[in-house]
Amino acid sequence: MKLSDLKIGESAYLLQVNGEEAFARRLSEIGFIRGEKIHNHMKAPLMDPVEYEIMGTTVSLRRSETKYIDISLEPDECENKKSSFFSNLRFRKWNGQEIKVALVGNPNCGKTTLFNHISGGHEKEGNYCGVTVDSKEGTFIHNGVKVYLIDLPGTYSLASYSPEEKYVEDFLKNTKIDVILNVLDSNNLERNLYLTLQCQKAGVPMVGALNMYDELEKRGDSIDHQELSNRLKMNFFPTTSKYGKGLTQLFDEVLDAKGTIPKFKKQAEIIDTNNTGECYAYINQALEGIYNRKKSGKSMITSRIDTIVTNRWLGFIIFALIIFIIFGFTFDWCGNFITDLIQLFFDWLSETIGNHMGDGRLKDLICDGIIGGVGGVMVFLPNILILFICVSLMEESGYMARAAFILDRIMRVFGLHGKSFIPMICGFGCNVPAIMSTRGIENRKNRLVTILICSLFSCSARIPVYTVLANAFFPNRVTPIIFSVYLVGIAIALVLAKIFSVFLVKEQEMNYLMELPEYRLPSLFNVLKHAWERGKQYLMKMGTIILMASILIWVVSYFPHHETDEGRLKTDETFIGIVGKFIEPVFRPQGFNWQMDVGLISGLSAKELVVTTLNIVYGGEADAEIDQQTNNLSKKLKDSGALNANGAYAYMLFNLLYFPCMATIATIGHEAGWKWAGFSICYTCALAWVVSAVFYQVSRLF
Repeated sequence: MKLSDLKIGESAYLLQVNGEEAFARRLSEIGFIRGEKIHNHMKAPLMDPVEYEIMGTTVSLRRSETKYIDISLEPDECENKKSSFFSNLRFRKWNGQEIKVALVGNPNCGKTTLFNHISGGHEKEGNYCGVTVDSKEGTFIHNGVKVYLIDLPGTYSLASYSPEEKYVEDFLKNTKIDVILNVLDSNNLERNLYLTLQCQKAGVPMVGALNMYDELEKRGDSIDHQELSNRLKMNFFPTTSKYGKGLTQLFDEVLDAKGTIPKFKKQAEIIDTNNTGECYAYINQALEGIYNRKKSGKSMITSRIDTIVTNRWLGFIIFALIIFIIFGFTFDWCGNFITDLIQLFFDWLSETIGNHMGDGRLKDLICDGIIGGVGGVMVFLPNILILFICVSLMEESGYMARAAFILDRIMRVFGLHGKSFIPMICGFGCNVPAIMSTRGIENRKNRLVTILICSLFSCSARIPVYTVLANAFFPNRVTPIIFSVYLVGIAIALVLAKIFSVFLVKEQEMNYLMELPEYRLPSLFNVLKHAWERGKQYLMKMGTIILMASILIWVVSYFPHHETDEGRLKTDETFIGIVGKFIEPVFRPQGFNWQMDVGLISGLSAKELVVTTLNIVYGGEADAEIDQQTNNLSKKLKDSGALNANGAYAYMLFNLLYFPCMATIATIGHEAGWKWAGFSICYTCALAWVVSAVFYQVSRLF
């Protein structure tokens, strides 16, 4: 009997995993071993993939892959998986000292939360695989000792199945560390201990943190952690990193462990961690009698929520509603109100400083170049913060993984993996971390295709462009217009993903496997901290890159300085005007004028500079009286008469699709290779020109 034959609500026992060796090993590492009980919980709204429960963990598999897994409805056919493995098993001032600690654990075990809490670090947290895509270091003083805490990527094993696993394995082998701090999810201890056994092979002193212990106690379960310490010959301590409970005692033991000879060293040499069946037999014996669980599998709350949000009919409706609400809060209901207040502040600041300065180039530089340029982008900080808060809520709650689950079948049509959805959503915030988070996609083909289309998911840096143009030409339909731009980007990305998957990236696709974590109430502190960290990066960019760029753009848009008889600056005779006039014929099919063209050029380095450039260029063309009436860039664009609604939407499309920023290109080069980075530059620019030109020319017919 095959696992694909198991109906919803039924349970069976595993016999054998067939198919590709790498995938079979991955399944065995997370608990798919002979004799283990597996339960068919539900199907995705489109009937594929299917959600299963095993070893207290919820995972999803595609139906095409379950045909390779043999099961039995009766446990008698299975060998006793809990057979004995070892017959004799009995189981804050710096004083100048330093210690280097490696933080290791499975995805979703609360490892990064612990890192943030104890070190004061600001790592991004999320309730799905692949949030920590590289090692991050935090430093703090504990009992006079300076602790260098290194947060490694979450991994299920050290089998080099994914880039994350390879990174952790190489780090533990090639880096001198004093202690390994192994963070385990107390609610899935059996599966988490497999990684513990592999880490013991490194021969480095280890301490275990039984994390999320509060959830275990709420379920009525218990762990005799002292006896577990005796049996595995390393100390374990209950912790709740979300609230900092137990962390002081934990790091007391970490300091004591430095320089000691691990008691588990001989034991680790005997265990063959390549034999997953042998490892789980050992783990089961170690946990026997000390790990008591009243109910395995998902909690009642998670089951009830999943019944609704992954429902065949309601799943997609709920998902679309959540995304629309996020866009509504970001661009309309809340974001624009705060943006208007900030705009009023910068208007007042520019007017006040201008009234206390004499006319001249210095006044123009400060008021038009610095305040006009930086302020024109700063006003969109609330939109960006709100967007990051919403994405963080999806990540921390566990819904992000469910969205990937229900969308997998759609993604597969376009040659993508269900996990590709996660970088796509992250791309709405920033394309750089989105591309880096593709490391959670094990298959190179799926990962490469996802990287190539990530830039088509509009990042937050493009928000100012959309907001300015939508408020100018579609004042009563701001949210629907901006939402439609995002939908266009998604649609084009999916079509290109299919084309790239079939014709460009010709590699074998790997099997699908994804964990669905428990739903958890997001920590308001963590959500706000994450949003602020992203917002702080935006502010730092304001004070460095965009400040310098604003001054540079003002200089090239101010000189040579020729004025009309009325005292207006002849912007078309400045350096930036000459460049704009030169390239204007290239963008004539899109209906752009030369001012819009130079905005696109400045956006090559950072998309925020598009609005900065337009703000400076259009500000230079208006006299003082008109400028006071039309300080808002949206009004300036509308009043100029050089652009209509069709051209404005074409401009949004061009900004959506063309050349990603320099940081994104550098990240693509680092993650996929510079050949693919060059390809991204070429195809995005050509795509943007064609799509925007076609839209503008066709829209003129109606």
